[in-house]
Amino acid sequence: MDAAITDESAHSARRDRSIRLAVVTSFLSKAGTALFQLLSIPIAIHVLTREGFGIYSAVNVTLGTVSLLQVGIGPALAHGLSKAKAQGHDNDARELSASAFFLSGGLALLAGLLLAIVLLAVPLPVIFGNEFAGKEAILRPALWTGLALFLLLFLFNLTDRTREGLLEASANNLWGAAGNVLAAAAVGIGVWFVPQVWFLVLAVHGSLVIAKLCNTIALWRAHPEVRPRWTRFRLPVAKHLFTDGLTFSAATLVTGVVEYNLCGWLAGRNGGPAATALYGVFISMTIMQLGFVMMLSTPTWPAVAEALARGDVPWAKKAARKLYLFGSAFALCAFGGLVLLGPWVFSIWLGKDFANTPRTMFACYGFYFVAHVWRHLNHAMMIGTGQVGKLARIQFVESTLVAVVAFFALEWGGIGPMLAAMGTVALAITGIMLPRQVARAFGEAR
Repeated sequence: MDAAITDESAHSARRDRSIRLAVVTSFLSKAGTALFQLLSIPIAIHVLTREGFGIYSAVNVTLGTVSLLQVGIGPALAHGLSKAKAQGHDNDARELSASAFFLSGGLALLAGLLLAIVLLAVPLPVIFGNEFAGKEAILRPALWTGLALFLLLFLFNLTDRTREGLLEASANNLWGAAGNVLAAAAVGIGVWFVPQVWFLVLAVHGSLVIAKLCNTIALWRAHPEVRPRWTRFRLPVAKHLFTDGLTFSAATLVTGVVEYNLCGWLAGRNGGPAATALYGVFISMTIMQLGFVMMLSTPTWPAVAEALARGDVPWAKKAARKLYLFGSAFALCAFGGLVLLGPWVFSIWLGKDFANTPRTMFACYGFYFVAHVWRHLNHAMMIGTGQVGKLARIQFVESTLVAVVAFFALEWGGIGPMLAAMGTVALAITGIMLPRQVARAFGEAR
């Protein structure tokens, strides 16, 4: 009995330590990302002009859509690894790693072929709108460059999820910080020598690819058992990852595709490159700010999954409470800062082209961001408690409503009302339903 208590205490201490280390290293990485965004966006606008930055934002929106084709294999892998390690099933961990790698590689090749056909066959103004006619010479090289980089990320993103499943998220953060340094240097080179949209795509996303490649090599050296070997590939495991990945995608990736990519595309078709630039800045701010919440959520949900697999419900509930409190407090502080300081910050940060952004626009965006963070916290806990299927069904309904409401709100009042409408739907659907599901899962785990 005493030995069991001591063993459980050791596992609890390990989970606490992994989260603390992940938060500390993530702060370094996210602070670097935030600093990079703060410096690179105004530099890019100055060098490329607002229209050029709008084209760059349109490219990012398009490339972000490619992430949907990854079908969530990585997060499903992380959840499976955390449970396999907790239960001592090392062979399951080997088969999960190998099956995920080769499945992801096959999907990357298929996605690359399909997207290449689209880029070759479909006129770009048909995709982006008539406002982008005549910009094909700028758009096309950037799209091809980004496509190649994003397909590489299909594979290397698995490394991040593997680290999370092993409760080693801190390693991802350290390599992410190194990628920020490399990206900053690459953007600086581009400003002076290659002020082109395609090179900005290469500098930002190519640096991320290099950092993830180095992280992959380090992972394989430290954990030879997760190196992908064809002899460990199992079709039933790959099928499970694929189907669970589709479910996860419906729950999480579709949210980003609708709210980041689809709505960004709608904003561009409605208002041209200038509107795309403004929406692109808001998306960059969302990613930048959400990164500070993910400092805690990213290491917490695999740890909660492991704790529940071991039957340590009190620790899992305590970790969830900390996550909810931190994330909610951060979102509310961000809302207040946006309303009070947003117009002043934009005028200094982004220059005269964005100086006239009204305070009501920041209030609408701040409201959307609060809803976005609250949903993210519930997503993390739904995944940690093993309710991905239920999450997918609820989220699919919400994302469908968001797309419809966003379209009409944009046509009626522009970007501000669209953001407010998106936030309202998010709070009304997942914001109310998901916390109840999380609480029910913890109650049933007793």
